[in-house]
Amino acid sequence: MTETIDSKPIILVVDDSRLMRVAARKILRDDFDILEAGDGEQAWDSLQANPHISLVMSDLSMPNLDGLGLLKRIREAQDPLNKLPVIIVTGAEDDDGSRQIALSAGASDFITKPFESVQLLARAKAQAKQQHTQQALASSEASKQQLEQHNPVDLLTGLANVRGFTNTAEEYLSYARRHRTELALLLLRVEKYKIMFLRHGKESAEGILKQLAQLLSEGRRREDVVARMELDTFGILLPSANTIGARRIAEQILEGIHNRHVDSGAESYPVTVSIGVVSPAITPESTVAGLLASARTKLEQASDAGGNCVRHDLTETVPAAATGVPPVHEPVHEPVHEPVHEPVNEPVNEPVHELAHELAHELAHELAHELAHEPAHELAHELAHELAHELAHELAHELAHEPGPAPQAVATVAAATDIHEALQSLAAGRRPAADSNALVRSILPLLRDWNQEHGECCSAFINELESILEADSPTSTSIPADAF
Repeated sequence: MTETIDSKPIILVVDDSRLMRVAARKILRDDFDILEAGDGEQAWDSLQANPHISLVMSDLSMPNLDGLGLLKRIREAQDPLNKLPVIIVTGAEDDDGSRQIALSAGASDFITKPFESVQLLARAKAQAKQQHTQQALASSEASKQQLEQHNPVDLLTGLANVRGFTNTAEEYLSYARRHRTELALLLLRVEKYKIMFLRHGKESAEGILKQLAQLLSEGRRREDVVARMELDTFGILLPSANTIGARRIAEQILEGIHNRHVDSGAESYPVTVSIGVVSPAITPESTVAGLLASARTKLEQASDAGGNCVRHDLTETVPAAATGVPPVHEPVHEPVHEPVHEPVNEPVNEPVHELAHELAHELAHELAHELAHEPAHELAHELAHELAHELAHELAHELAHEPGPAPQAVATVAAATDIHEALQSLAAGRRPAADSNALVRSILPLLRDWNQEHGECCSAFINELESILEADSPTSTSIPADAF
C-alpha cells in the first residue's frame, strides 16, 4: 500500500453515479492518481489487483455490494489492506443511523453529497497523509525489530539483550561443563512496572529502567553479564559463582535499590524488585533454557511472596541425600565416646540453623567436585569422615590458643566433641543439640581464615555476626531471629 518515490497517492473513487465520479475526479486529479469503480464488487477487484491504493472514497448506497459491505470486507482483510482509510460518502437520503453503523464498522471519515470541492480535497489529503505516516512508522518499526534481532545490545539501557545474554550463557555453560566449574544466574523483575508506566508515563518508566541498569552494572566483574531480558526483567550471569555468593549479590542489589531511592526524576515513588537465584550442579544435560526456567521459577516464588525479596536454591532445606555426597560415618577403628546431652528446651534458632546448613552445603559441594574423579565410593566415605574429624581438631586448637575475655564476661563456646557431633547431625539432616551461640562462636576462627583466603568477601557479614555475639550476655542461648 505504498507509492513509489515522487508519485501521487492513489485514490479509489467508488460510486454508481458516473456524474459523481467525474466531479470527484476533477476536484482530486491535481493531487491524486484516480481509479474508479461503479459498485463495491468492482472496487474490491481493484483493491486485489492494485496494492498501492492509499485511500478509498465510497458511496454508501450502491447495487451489488454497497458501501457498508465493501467497508466490512476491507476491515476483515489481512494486513495491510485492513488498515486502508475509507471515506464514506453519504446522501440526503441516508439518516444518522446509517452513519453510526458505518462509523462502528470502521469508517475513517464522512462527507455528504453534494460535496464542496475544498472540503473533499482537504479530507482526502488528510487521510492520505495519515496513511503515509502510518506506513512509514510500520516500516521503521519493522526495520528496528530486524536490527534488534541481529544486535546483541538493548537500545534503551545499553545492556545486553536476550540474544546477547543467551549467546554468552551458552559459552559459559560449555566452559563450566568442560572445567567442572560453577555458574549462577539471577533474574530480576521490577514489581508493578506496567502500572508505573500507565500512571507516570513512558519517559518516567523508562528512566527507572535506565537507573536500574546502571545500578546492576556497578561493581560487577569483567566476566559477569548484565542484560535486559524483557520489558521489566533483567538477568545477571555470574560464572564461577555458587548459590551462596549469588544470593549475597542479590541481597546487595535489594539494599542498593533501597539506599539509592530510585525514582522517576520529576516525582518520587517506591520501586521494588523480586529476584530469583539459581546455581545448579552443571551436568552434560544442562541447558541455558533449563537454567532460565529454574531462575524464573524462583523469580515467581519471590513475586508470590510479596516482592522485594530473594528466592534461591537454599531457600528450602536441602536433604543430605540430595547433595550427592555420602553422609559422614564414624570409622570403626576410631570410635568417639561423647557425653549424652540433655535436650535443650528452647525454640529452634532458625538464622543460625540456616547458616550452618549453608556452610555444610558449601563444604559438601566442594568435596563433591574434589571427589568427582575418584573411582572408589568407599574413599568418599573415608575422606568425608577425615574432613569432619580434622575440622573439629582444628577448631579446638584455634580456641585453645586464642586469648579470651575477662573471666566475668566469658561467653560459652562449644567443645570439640560438640562440634564433631554438630557436623554429624547436619550431615544427617538433624538440628545439633549443642548451644547454637556456642557453635557459632566456635567456628568464627575458621570463618575468618576462610574469609582471608577468599579476598575478604564476607568481612561485613562476619563483623556483624561478631557484633551480635558480643552484644549477647554470657547466659544467652540463642541469637535473635531479626539480627540477620
